[in-house]
Amino acid sequence: MKRLNETFAVVKKDLATMRRAAKLIESFTPNFVLHAFLFSFCVTATSYIGYYLSAEIIDELTGLKRLNTLVILVATLLLSELFLIFLSKFSWRRIRVNQIISQQWEEIYLNNKSFVMNYKNMEDQEILVMRQAIVDNRSLGGLGQLIFRLTNLFRGVLDLFFSALIVSELLFLRGSKPLTGLAAVADSGYASLFIIAAVICGAVFLFKETKKFNKKRIEIAQRRSFVQRILHYYLNDYLDDSKACKDVHMFAQKELIHDASSKIFHHWGLLVKAMQKNSWGLENRLSVVNTIISGVVNAFVALKTLAGAFGVGSFLKYSVCIRNLLVGIINITYGFGALHDNNQYIEKFFEYVDLPSQTHKGALPVPAQAQKPGEVVFHNVSFCYPNADSYAIKDLSFTLKAGERIAIVGMNGSGKTTMIKLLCRLYDPTEGHITLDGTDIRELDYEEYLALFSVVFQDFKLFSFSVAENVAASAEYNEEQLWGALKTSGMAECVAAMPKALQMPIYKDFEKDGVEISGGEAQKLAIARALYKNAPFVILDEPTAALDPVAEYEIYSRFNEMVKDKTAVYISHRLSSCRFCDKIAVFHEGRLIELGGHDELLSERGKYHELWNAQAQYYQSHAAKA
Repeated sequence: MKRLNETFAVVKKDLATMRRAAKLIESFTPNFVLHAFLFSFCVTATSYIGYYLSAEIIDELTGLKRLNTLVILVATLLLSELFLIFLSKFSWRRIRVNQIISQQWEEIYLNNKSFVMNYKNMEDQEILVMRQAIVDNRSLGGLGQLIFRLTNLFRGVLDLFFSALIVSELLFLRGSKPLTGLAAVADSGYASLFIIAAVICGAVFLFKETKKFNKKRIEIAQRRSFVQRILHYYLNDYLDDSKACKDVHMFAQKELIHDASSKIFHHWGLLVKAMQKNSWGLENRLSVVNTIISGVVNAFVALKTLAGAFGVGSFLKYSVCIRNLLVGIINITYGFGALHDNNQYIEKFFEYVDLPSQTHKGALPVPAQAQKPGEVVFHNVSFCYPNADSYAIKDLSFTLKAGERIAIVGMNGSGKTTMIKLLCRLYDPTEGHITLDGTDIRELDYEEYLALFSVVFQDFKLFSFSVAENVAASAEYNEEQLWGALKTSGMAECVAAMPKALQMPIYKDFEKDGVEISGGEAQKLAIARALYKNAPFVILDEPTAALDPVAEYEIYSRFNEMVKDKTAVYISHRLSSCRFCDKIAVFHEGRLIELGGHDELLSERGKYHELWNAQAQYYQSHAAKA
């Protein structure tokens, strides 16, 4: 009873998953279930109409041989098959189109989820692996595969229906001749019951074998999926990356990559062989059982034919249909197993889509005065990354006044960028809180709050769109304002010299005439994008790391022009670039340890003094050598 309840629970869960998936697919590919059933019906009906009418034709040829009847039978067979074949081809094209569309919509749903997901989750390794597994396993299962799995199940059900419909005639037919021996036994009702029992026993055996096969197949597929992701990294993600090719050549990485990928490929090959061995084992068992039952069925139908129960043509019809009873049961069993298998991939998709955003959106509007730079205060803020053992920020308290320019300095890993992400609400504090003009920023409308910040991160991203779309972050833009942002960032002359100017595509992913810009030019475009947004807060995280000294000097000399009366936060490892800021905050191991002006911090002879002298000595020693 317990096992039966568990089975019902699994079936109930599978049906709920399939209903949800089908409803989702129907929303962007209407009538996909109808086309799956229509295709299955046409293909199956074509076979059974062929069996039935071919048997009638043979019986007519060996019997009365009526020409008119033969013409009608042949014409009916031809026209019905032509109609069903045409309809099945139409439905199959729709199925293929729907499958492709489903996969694309699946990717769109994943991307839409990424847009609204808490940024902290986007850096969670488990969630990243979950999404990658969905993409990598798309050929094994998912929304797109549901269409094919349903089609196979429908064909199994229709096989069983049509074959049972035709075979039901056979069980009640009796011979017209006096019979003795095996022929008399075959023509009795007991023989019919025996055949039914044989088919049921064969179906039960194959049901169990198919269930074991599906379980083993899932285990192997899951192991292969992990190995395949690693193999895909070597063969596609890494070697297809044009930037990686430079390292491959310069550091002679060929042997390293070859050895590593060969080991992974060998492991992957073993799993493929295991999958094939599992399939061959099932096929062999199916063949043995099918051959035994086919022999019994053929003997039974042949003896019924000798008894005069029907003609030679019907012998072919009934023998095929009895065997197809078994095939139908097998296909239904395999179809349900395949759907159950596919549901595991669909459930992973829904598990990702259903992840809570976890970002408290807030309901309060941003105060009107905050549309101009407001006062931001960190109140004993601490933050720990997911699965991390230590705090990235610990007990941080300081005030960022309206219109103030503050530089954030410190060693790598000291918490500078984490502080910026907390300020921008990409993360929420683990402990403590941050206020804007006295209001906890978690209580403010999330989208309105984000609109207050223009940020250039050190790992910023440009896209393969036009210059204008990259800077404006929109297909619509104010051209005058856009050129102003480009001029202030030092990129206007370069863009003006491009053949298509603002419409020039960046990179060559979509356009052959796209321009491959340098790292420094990309950084200037990122700064222009921050300026174009014209937000009250400007945050520059290592904004000149890829610039040459001349370009860096130009950016610094225009810094006041860039930020105007805005609040500016500036992160840099080059301490000489921080002198124009009102205050300098020194971070060390996640803590704010010093805060003040340049001269004040130097006089305290603390961490800032140490960092400043280390860089000064470096430049002095190089100047002396020169």
